[in-house]
Amino acid sequence: MKLSRKRRRELRELRSDAQLLLDQQLEVLGNAGTVVKHAGHQARLLSDEHVAPRVNQAVERVRPAVDRGVASARSAARSVRRATAPAVASALASTIRTLDEIENPKAAAQVRDFGVRTGYLEPVKKKRNVSGIIALTLGAAAAVGVGYALWQAFRTDDELWVAPES
Repeated sequence: MKLSRKRRRELRELRSDAQLLLDQQLEVLGNAGTVVKHAGHQARLLSDEHVAPRVNQAVERVRPAVDRGVASARSAARSVRRATAPAVASALASTIRTLDEIENPKAAAQVRDFGVRTGYLEPVKKKRNVSGIIALTLGAAAAVGVGYALWQAFRTDDELWVAPES
């Protein structure tokens, strides 16, 4: 497309005016950034001097009441736990028995673990039965026998070899 000289001149002027405006805007934004930085610094100083001490005073005024409230809530929780612990333990135990009866060991184990974690049930202690002890003893005896056989096979005893008679 061919432009006339007049249009080209007008477009060059428009382009230079736009560049001038862009340069001015960049300068204004740079100055605005500096002002915002100084304002933030002043706000932080004012906050440290005036707001923080008032907040600390207010916190110190209500701290005893909050501490008393926390202590009474803990005391109430302990007394509720003492009062309800037998009932909860009984309910957990009956749930575990019922799950064992309907042969759902996974669910019973989950309920038992929950009871142990929360402190309502005692952990299940594994009992050693006679068959386990016998199996352990037989395994140890077999290991000793294999060890003795290996020792006999690999020992170097000069008296075991008989020289051929010539």
